[in-house]
Amino acid sequence: MDADRRRPHGLVPELRRTEAPVERNHLGAGSHTTHAVRQRLFNPRVGLSRKFMEHWAVSASGFRAFRAPSPNELYRSTQVGNQLTLPNANLHIERATGWEAGLASEHHWGSIRSSYFLTQVNRPIDAVTTNPNSSPIMLLRENLGQIESRGVSLDYELAPLRWLAVDGGYQYAHATVTNDSQTPALVGNWIPEVARNLATMNVRAFRPKLGTVNLQGRLSGHQYDDDANAYLLHGYFRLDAYASHDFGKRFQVFTAGENLLDRQIEDSKTPTTTLGMPRVARVGLLVRLGATSR
Repeated sequence: MDADRRRPHGLVPELRRTEAPVERNHLGAGSHTTHAVRQRLFNPRVGLSRKFMEHWAVSASGFRAFRAPSPNELYRSTQVGNQLTLPNANLHIERATGWEAGLASEHHWGSIRSSYFLTQVNRPIDAVTTNPNSSPIMLLRENLGQIESRGVSLDYELAPLRWLAVDGGYQYAHATVTNDSQTPALVGNWIPEVARNLATMNVRAFRPKLGTVNLQGRLSGHQYDDDANAYLLHGYFRLDAYASHDFGKRFQVFTAGENLLDRQIEDSKTPTTTLGMPRVARVGLLVRLGATSR
C-alpha cells in the first residue's frame, strides 16, 4: 500500500497557486505577435486515510486541477486518415474537480485495493465534428460544457508462491458528456476512446535454474472513436508472452510474442478501420559486457 494508507490516520493538505501561461496569437497587417496570458489558479488537494485492525485501511481524497491548451490544440492542424482536425486559438483552460474513496487490505500473500471515483471536467477540450460528409471529415477543437467520469476500480498484487507473482486490475468507467450548450446533441455521448470496462492481468514465474516466464493479458470493452459516437471500436482480448533463460553471467536467450491469439484489434476508424499489430514473435540473444556482479 502507498504511504498514505500505511499511516494510522492522516490529513494531507496540498494548496497551490499556479500561474498558467496560455499563448495567444494576434494577426495584424504585416505583423504577427504572440504573448502569454497568465491566470492565477488555486489547486487544492486533500487526502485522509485511516488504518483499522491489522490489515485494513480506508482512504478518501479530493482535488481541483487545471490543464492549459497545448500549442497543437491552439495553432496546428492534424490529420489522421480521413479526419482533419483544425486548431482553435480561442480555447480556454480546462478545470477538473474530483474525489475518490477506497478500501485496501495488505497481507503476507499480497495486497488488494478497491475504490470509487468521480471526476468532473469543465470546459474540456475535444475535437468536435463540424462536417461529417466532407472529405476529409472536418473537426474543430472546442471547449465542451462539462464531462464526467465515475466508476469503480480494483487493483491487486498477489504472491501465492515464492516463484510466482500475479498482479492486475479492473476498472469500470462511465465517462460521458453531461453538459454542452453549444452542441446539445453531444450530451449523454461516451467520451471518445474510453471503454466502460477494462481489465489487465500479469503473471510472472521465475526459477533461477529455469528462467523467467511472463504472461500479460488485456481485456477491453467496446468504445467510440469520435465525439458523435458514430464509429464503434469493438472490444478485444490481447495476450502477450515473454520468456528468458540465462547461460552463465553474460548470456541470455529470450523469446517474446505479441497478440498471440492473432486477434483483429481495431485501433481507429477515420472512418476507414485501422487494425493493430497482428501476431508477432521474436527471438534474441542478450550479451552483457563489462563487469557484472551476478
